[in-house]
Amino acid sequence: MHPTIPHRVALLGFSEFERETLGAYFRLASGASQAYVPWAALDGADFVVADADHAPTIEAVLAAGRSGDTVFVGAAAPPDTRAWLARPIDPLHVLRELDAMAAGKTRRPVAAPAAAPVPQTRSAATGFIAVDPPAPVAPPPRPPRRRALVVDDSEVARRFLQSRLQRLGLAVDTAADSEQALALLSARHHTLVVVDVDLGDDSPLDGLALCHRLKREAAAAGSPPQVWLVSAHHAEVDRVRGTLAGCDLYLAKPLGPGTLEDLLHRHGFADTDHASAR
Repeated sequence: MHPTIPHRVALLGFSEFERETLGAYFRLASGASQAYVPWAALDGADFVVADADHAPTIEAVLAAGRSGDTVFVGAAAPPDTRAWLARPIDPLHVLRELDAMAAGKTRRPVAAPAAAPVPQTRSAATGFIAVDPPAPVAPPPRPPRRRALVVDDSEVARRFLQSRLQRLGLAVDTAADSEQALALLSARHHTLVVVDVDLGDDSPLDGLALCHRLKREAAAAGSPPQVWLVSAHHAEVDRVRGTLAGCDLYLAKPLGPGTLEDLLHRHGFADTDHASAR
């Protein structure tokens, strides 16, 4: 039975899509033991769900002393974290952590990594201790060209997406169904996979099932790609299904070239050397 007043949850640092998905899941999970509503800011919020990959958000939460009632979602947890979840965002797991906090359960804090020792030397002449300068660090090698996979049963859609991705410097493979996609994914590493949710009757898996499978298998191998689902169906329940399948973005058809290129630049997939080809 729901409390009369639902808990207010501040959703901080996430993209608009991620906030909308979490908010939609809160509304759809009406049978849960607790009730939650999205809140716009830290002030007045009962709990916080924060993007642990967004440094300003972490600083704001820690400065407000709210780490004890915050669920962090990201690659790593800040010190003294009570609840932390790795990406991709799983609204069900977020809800469970909030339920545990609301019920007064505790979590074992995540230990902060130990600081590396600072090299020091003592001068025989003066006795003073001097800090050794850090060893020069070689610049990182130029990363290999990023590779994307487009999975769609429509040849027109495949060609359109392939053309746009190639103009921004990505190497692109294409597949007409889930079987072809899995074969390509096992043969090459892809940093981005764009999948149509409806892959037609000839595909063994639809886009949701394919996304869930490759996210699970790639996570076990330690190198999951980003998966962007594309669909003509984009109601709240459709977006929640996409998030539960593990997608990083859920995009609505028709997908205009400007929208796609903006997302590729925002998420770091566009090669700046090819910016003039836009």
